Amino acid sequence: MDEDCLYLNVFTPNIEEGTGQKYPVMVYIHGGDFIHGASNLFPGHIMATFYKVVVVTLNYRLGALGFLSTGDINSPGNYGIQDQAMALQWTYENIEKFNGDRDSITLFGPGAGAASAGLLMVAPQTRNIVTKVIAQSGSAVADWAMIFDRYRVQNTSRVFGKEIGCSIESSWRLVNCLTNSRSALEIGNAEFPPEVGLFPWGPVIEMNVSIPFYEGWYEKNWHFLEESAENLIKNRMFNNGLRYMTGVTLQEAAPFITSNKTLEPNFEINQEFFDQKVWELVLRYNYTLNPNGTFDAIKYMYTYWPDPHNKTMIREKYIQLLTDFLYTAPNDKMVKLLVEQNVPVYMYVLNTTIESFQFPEWRKVPHNIEHYLLSGAPFLDTEMLPAKERFQRTQWTNNDRNMSHFFMKAYTNFARYGNPTHTQILGIHFEECRYGQLKYLNLNTTYNSSIMWNYRQTESAFWTMFIPQLVGRLVPTYPPTTEFWWEPRTPLQIAFWTMSGFCLLLIVLLVLCCMLWRNAKRSKDRYYNPYLYPSDTENEEGIENTRVPEEYPEKFRSQLPRTNSASSFQTVSMKEMQGFVSPSPSTDLPPRKGTPVLQPRNRTKSQTPMLQGVPQTDV
Repeated sequence: MDEDCLYLNVFTPNIEEGTGQKYPVMVYIHGGDFIHGASNLFPGHIMATFYKVVVVTLNYRLGALGFLSTGDINSPGNYGIQDQAMALQWTYENIEKFNGDRDSITLFGPGAGAASAGLLMVAPQTRNIVTKVIAQSGSAVADWAMIFDRYRVQNTSRVFGKEIGCSIESSWRLVNCLTNSRSALEIGNAEFPPEVGLFPWGPVIEMNVSIPFYEGWYEKNWHFLEESAENLIKNRMFNNGLRYMTGVTLQEAAPFITSNKTLEPNFEINQEFFDQKVWELVLRYNYTLNPNGTFDAIKYMYTYWPDPHNKTMIREKYIQLLTDFLYTAPNDKMVKLLVEQNVPVYMYVLNTTIESFQFPEWRKVPHNIEHYLLSGAPFLDTEMLPAKERFQRTQWTNNDRNMSHFFMKAYTNFARYGNPTHTQILGIHFEECRYGQLKYLNLNTTYNSSIMWNYRQTESAFWTMFIPQLVGRLVPTYPPTTEFWWEPRTPLQIAFWTMSGFCLLLIVLLVLCCMLWRNAKRSKDRYYNPYLYPSDTENEEGIENTRVPEEYPEKFRSQLPRTNSASSFQTVSMKEMQGFVSPSPSTDLPPRKGTPVLQPRNRTKSQTPMLQGVPQTDV
């Protein structure tokens, strides 16, 4: 795996100079849950050659390389979706050199590719470029299509950093470790623990963070979406001529079972496994507002009540549960949003399989099975297919070839005319969805298909309306979090904050020392007593204060208690007398045992006048 993967493949029916005809452009965005996939898995030879369109396939960064976000300036995220936007802008500016029509660009792809197409349809950078979208088993309004919770993106990055052995003390340390200490191969091959969930990576909503500077890049290049796709659609923030086509398969979630090695070889599911997976779903998406109620509601909805312990039916119900939650309900929500805005919408449900694969009944129509039909696999040379899927031409049945022709013709018709069945294809036609009557083409075989309406409305409403009301709102919160990262982002900032903290500590210590000094100074006056006068051998009546009138000493002297001790003081310091002074001492009694008595000392007369023990100074 290499981060340098931004390449395009262009398939065109004619590149001769001077050709006046311009062909519709179809840009394929591969799926893979934003974790795996590549553009070369979709060969566009057959579609371009026989159906006269220009096919563009593109790569974009995946996993942590493409979608790791710390919710701040260190890693804003959205690198993979920005790769797609840049590739789309390049296509718009250069496709005429390949005889493509820049005013007729259709995005199509499965799963994450479909979600990406829906996001590019409303993104400010690309909304005016996209005229049509074909979303195979994916929706831009699915919970996994975009992450809105900053806690979730930060803690997903924490879990990833811990798994790969990087410091997670701060986002700067994490990103620095990934950038300088880990190779792209290590980052690409790192795996999450199972409890993280099915879709750990994905585009993130704009986090309102400062944008890093890179030469040749401007701030506008970093911004992708500041609002949800749902709000942008409601505000008609898309191309005025937009047309939309979408479809799902019968058993979208079957690969989640076949990819679970613990269920091999029979892939049986018991009630314990079912309950465990439902609890994981509840804890990831319910944020514990009402986990028990949500768990019970899901179990009630997806239990086969005629025989609740039937393992075959438990497996089937589990596939239906994930199919509805991840694909059917979000697809239904997107269709209704666009129909309300009077956007022409066409829909199909694929119920038939590729007969050459001989899949068992419980997974005969899995996610992205259209890939083989759209790439023209029944008509391709064997060496152009992946090693595990190199069937001989004799192994493909007539129905496989018919379905492949139907899909390629319907997709290219939609890119050219905005209608998948501009004319009938093998006797089959689509009808446009209407508000209150959501018609769709139910594809069984080319000989047994029909128009039906309102596909799985009860199940879709369960996920888009009932569950959010049951829990308050549907916001993912795994992994559990408590606070955002505190961010020292660069060594210079670390030094700045360290010095700031040191200076603050010095200020606190200085204030504390001043307070202690002030308290110590005040404690000198704490021993004042109006009945005690400091002794002076030359002036036993008190310290002379020449600035005070004569009546003041007499006044204060008259307030003293008339006892023998009032006129016969010993020369004892106030501190030493504290606790030993009797309320009515007598000179006739000998001193108490232990009472310190100091002998008179020669003193010079104080030059500072004092009133009641308080020094008087000139103002």
